[in-house]
Amino acid sequence: MIIRQASLILKNMDEDRVVIGKIMGGDVDAFEVLLRKYSPRVFSMVGHKVPVSDVEAVAQDVFLSAFRSLGSYEAVQPFENWLSRIIRRRCCDYWRNRERSDRVESASMDDPDCPWMERTLAGLSHSVLHQENARQDAMERVRRGLWELDPEDRVLIESVYFEQVPLKEVAATFAWSMVKTKVRAHRARKKLRLIMESIFQSGGMNENHE
Repeated sequence: MIIRQASLILKNMDEDRVVIGKIMGGDVDAFEVLLRKYSPRVFSMVGHKVPVSDVEAVAQDVFLSAFRSLGSYEAVQPFENWLSRIIRRRCCDYWRNRERSDRVESASMDDPDCPWMERTLAGLSHSVLHQENARQDAMERVRRGLWELDPEDRVLIESVYFEQVPLKEVAATFAWSMVKTKVRAHRARKKLRLIMESIFQSGGMNENHE
């Protein structure tokens, strides 16, 4: 099974290498092949990290960034991994550039099916989740806790603890050393825990949402 999977990965890398070679050789239309092939993954990853209303714009930014920096791609790694780093950086830029205001709690982020939110809620006690109103309240509090983090810390937490992305891959995303990434992950996790404790102790809801 492992050998078969490795063979498929290598075959996929070879196919992408051929397409990228054409693009770098001047056949820019060949980029459409990569667009069709990786659009599902890009839209899925972006959709887990930004409001639904902004997914298309951020996804387009991802592909534009990928096209512009295609010359930096080294075929020693799957193109999908390289593209995933760009996705995380562009989503981080999205939150960094977006004003922290009430707009962050837009209706599009209230989707109860958001996978990373579901994974977060999975760690909460059954007594909190067994009723829908309690579940929605818990989701709101977790969301607020994540919004309190810096954009880099938010992407770091989501990637490592919710999406199971290897720490090494996240370090490469931000061009950090492994030591820095481990320290930052530890501090971000501790910061989020303190934020969540404060939110749950205070009730987590302000008067504007009552």
